[in-house]
Amino acid sequence: MTATGRTVLKHSALAYLIVAFTALCCTAVVHSPPLALIYLVPLAAAVYIARTATVVDDAGVHARAVFGSQTVGWHELAGLRLDRSGAVYAVDSSGSQLRLPCVRSTRLDPLIAAGNGRIPDPAGRYS
Repeated sequence: MTATGRTVLKHSALAYLIVAFTALCCTAVVHSPPLALIYLVPLAAAVYIARTATVVDDAGVHARAVFGSQTVGWHELAGLRLDRSGAVYAVDSSGSQLRLPCVRSTRLDPLIAAGNGRIPDPAGRYS
């Protein structure tokens, strides 16, 4: 990561294929104008896929959600917590936790590499 670099960890673009398939299946249900509201379901899913991300830059780790975002600065970051379900949380110095969307415990490499040594690697590969 360069001095002005930024890494964005997002959902796969193939997730939009699922949204398109869901919209196609909704077409079979829509027989009148009021039922067209069913198309809001795949639309909401597309907005979720487009908006949620984990951004790593020089300021810290940002968790972006559909409505808003939260940041843990590098000076506040104490480490990562891995959940049994595979979720990854950024833990700050006060002990509060921030769920990192689009990051799973099985796919930590891009997050740790983007941290430029500021995120401890559980396996010790990037030290």
